[in-house]
Amino acid sequence: MCFHPIASYLQGYYNFRRGLFCLGTMLHGSECCMWGIGLSMEAIFCLNSPQIDQYVGLIFFLFYTALFSVLIVKWRFFRVNGINRFLVLSVFYLKLLAGYALYVVYNDHYQDRGTGDTFRFFDDATVMHRCFKEESFGSYMRLLTGIGIEEDEVALGYYMEMTHMERKYSSVYVNDNATMIRFNALLMQLSRGHYIVHISFWCFMALMGLTALLKLLVAYFPRKRVAMFFSVFLLPTTLFWASGVLKEPILLLGMGLFLLGFFRYIFEEWHFKHLIFILFGLILLILAKGYVLYLMSPAILGLLLAKIFQGRRFWLWFSLPHLAVVLLVVYSSVAGDPLDLIGKIAWKQEAFYNEAMLSEAGSIIEIPPIRSGWDLFLNAPQALLNTYLRPWLWEAKNFLYIPAALENLFLMFCLLFMLWNFRRPYGLGIPLIAFGISFCILLGVVIGMVVPVQGALVRYKMPGLIFLFAMCFVLTDHILLQRRLPFIRKFVRKLWRKPY
Repeated sequence: MCFHPIASYLQGYYNFRRGLFCLGTMLHGSECCMWGIGLSMEAIFCLNSPQIDQYVGLIFFLFYTALFSVLIVKWRFFRVNGINRFLVLSVFYLKLLAGYALYVVYNDHYQDRGTGDTFRFFDDATVMHRCFKEESFGSYMRLLTGIGIEEDEVALGYYMEMTHMERKYSSVYVNDNATMIRFNALLMQLSRGHYIVHISFWCFMALMGLTALLKLLVAYFPRKRVAMFFSVFLLPTTLFWASGVLKEPILLLGMGLFLLGFFRYIFEEWHFKHLIFILFGLILLILAKGYVLYLMSPAILGLLLAKIFQGRRFWLWFSLPHLAVVLLVVYSSVAGDPLDLIGKIAWKQEAFYNEAMLSEAGSIIEIPPIRSGWDLFLNAPQALLNTYLRPWLWEAKNFLYIPAALENLFLMFCLLFMLWNFRRPYGLGIPLIAFGISFCILLGVVIGMVVPVQGALVRYKMPGLIFLFAMCFVLTDHILLQRRLPFIRKFVRKLWRKPY
């Protein structure tokens, strides 16, 4: 029995072709009639219902992949200055391979499908989709939206059958588990419940969000377009974790659309579609990972203040919301915690520890406990180190950690080269640089303080990692670097001789 879907599809295709061959043999001679009938019946029995269903799933997958490929090549949204669209298309195919690899890893690693994110949300969505096929449309809509479900016994029965619709703990954010289940259930109207089709849709959503980020970065740093392409598309963490049926592709789609619309709305010529990008991206951010929006808020407010009070004091206006956050933490440490900010962070840290111990995670790291607001300041450097530079190479006990460890090593070299060949920011790119630095620091500090599992750190740092690499390349004076290291000048000139 084949456990991987593509292998099953190929086996079903082989059985189908073998059946056709047998029927052809029957038509060409009576002496082979009995042999042909036998093999034909064998082929029919080999093509059982699950294999036929999987073969249909492969057809759906190829159809939607072809449709998305046409959109990538023809749609203006994927047009990035200096970047050939077929390079973007190649990234889409790479993401499809990465998405299947992630499925294989989860399928082999998690014996219980209820413990793997990519399976537990999909399986609960299957329950919701079964309600659509077996019950009334009203019951399905109550189950899908959650509105009036207590008054519908049928919908409530399906709701109780789902195991991950509710969180084990309360949160100030929207329940992103329910978001993932509902996204999958809605998509099943098009995929007919085939998991491999969902991989194609999730990869396309992630590609849209990443393309929006690339368009934003290339617009402000056109001479760094190759470095921006690498930072956005080709980081191993992004290529792998943003290609599966997980929350990350939805997060990247919302983040990319929101930032592209926001920067164009306030710093460029106004257009109605920019407002649409902002609103749609904002909704996706709230539904997928609300804490990312919270961590972007100081930079967003700072940019708005700098835009309102235009002048030569950009950094002053931009820093005011960040200063307010620092004063809030200090006030929480001195005069109590009226918003329970420190308590929530400490509770989140403890919840992560408990879940890691229950699941017997093999990559738990020690992080300092949070007892007061002063701990946030004292532990911030260690938190940034844990988030962006771990796992180290010698900590890569699992083969999945090796790409992340090599990526961290490359990041260290990029940071050193940036400090060695630092270029002071100037011009229209300053607002985007300021946003990237703020977001990377806040995301790194919060994640590094509350997440004690290296495998989770690799996933959660991904949005900040894109901007961290981009800012390293932007703040590096590549002309000075080529003068100091002449052997890379020829390579760089050859790489940038013609725009992609």
